[in-house]
Parts: sequence; C-alpha cells; structure tokens
Amino acid sequence: MEHVLSGTVAVVTGAGGGIGRAIALRLAADGALVVAADRRAEAAEQTCAAVVAMGGAAEFQTVDVTRSAAMEHLLRTTAERHGSLDILVNNAGISGGPTPIAQFDETFFDRLVAVNLKGVFLGLRHGLPIMISQGRGRVLNIASVSAVRNVPGMGPYAATKAGVIALTRAAATEAGPHGVRVNALLPGATDTPMVNPPGRESNGEETFVSGIPLGRLATAAEQAEVAAFLVSPRCTYMNGSSVLVDGGMAFA
Repeated sequence: MEHVLSGTVAVVTGAGGGIGRAIALRLAADGALVVAADRRAEAAEQTCAAVVAMGGAAEFQTVDVTRSAAMEHLLRTTAERHGSLDILVNNAGISGGPTPIAQFDETFFDRLVAVNLKGVFLGLRHGLPIMISQGRGRVLNIASVSAVRNVPGMGPYAATKAGVIALTRAAATEAGPHGVRVNALLPGATDTPMVNPPGRESNGEETFVSGIPLGRLATAAEQAEVAAFLVSPRCTYMNGSSVLVDGGMAFA
C-alpha cells in the first residue's frame, strides 16, 4: 500500500472504538503517526496496540473532549513533540437511544451538546491556530446522516450533528485562506457499538436496514476509507464539504 500520509501526524479523538478506531488504523496504514485519543485510556491503548501490531506508528492519550484545557494540551503537546499537527479528526461522540423530544432528559441533552458539538468546537478552537501557523493542515469533523435526514427519536442528537456541519462550513471559510481544509463526514447507520450496543435486545441492523437502499449497514472500515481520502494529498480542493457515506439512506 502506498504510504500517502508518510511523515504526517494525525490526532483522532474517540479513537477507542468504532469508526474512530477504524480511522486511526486506516491513517496509520497510509503512513501517518497516529495519536489515538479517547476518554477511556484502556480503549485508546488498545487502538494504539492494534496500530503497532500492523507495523504502524501510534501513541495514545486520554482526553475529555468537553474540557478546553485538555484539548489544548493534547493538540499543543502533539505538535511540540512531533513538530507538526497535520491532521485532526474530531470523531468523539455519543448518541443514546431513540427518545421523543417531549420525553428527552435535559441533563443528557446537555451531555450530547457538550460531547458532540462543544467537543468539535474545542478541537477547532485549539487545532486551527496550530495549523494556520504552519500554513497547512486538514481537519475532518464527524457528523451524521441524522443531520440531513429525520431519524425518529434522534432529534437532539441530530441537532448536535447539524451544528457540526455549520461549524465545518464556518471553519472552512476562515481557515481556507491559510492552507487549512476543513470537511465533514456524515456516516449513515454503521455496524459499531453505537448502533449495536452489547446486550441490547433489538438489533440495530433490523432497526435501520429497511431505510437503506443498499440493504445493509456500513462497516467502520468503509467509513474510514472515505475519511482517509478526505485528509489525504489526493483530496486537495474539497473544503467545507459534507460527505454522505450512508448507502443512500439520506434520500430514501
């Protein structure tokens, strides 16, 4: 495999599992040194070990993306330690089960906003100045098909992901003149613990697949393939884009 990201440094938040882990592995396979960041230290360490086992370069960091000081420290020290911050994937997120707005817990709503929206904001807030000072960089924010297609019971989650798209567009226009590209990936239903949590009686695939023209869930690896392209040297003129990887779900 061609190492198109050789010599680059990539930070992936929420890298302890699911799409985040798949992205970390894919970027490492392309030659990037990957900093796998997650709130769960053991999960981040497992991702790091998986990268090393396949011959890649990685380190892990524990981070709470809702804390400004923690995100600033993660991104600043990564750039200081390795000489640059070339790629930032703001992936960390939570969802919760389908719940009508009229019954939604306010405390959990605040948590959704803190992780899904503020977490991305803090990544941009502390990552963009580093990249702008370098005159280069690529940021990928992970949103969701829910931001552009109504999924029953997922209104608050969808609102946070729509906010991610808005932040992406604003950041792209502000950072683009400085050589920094910012795009968003909008995954559809993907076979990860977020869709199929261990122990859940109902199967996530049964819930979603009827609304997917391709007739199946995505794999995390399929999401990672597109993510890797969006932060690669092959992708040079996409900026502020929202890229659906949903099997046609948004238009069904």
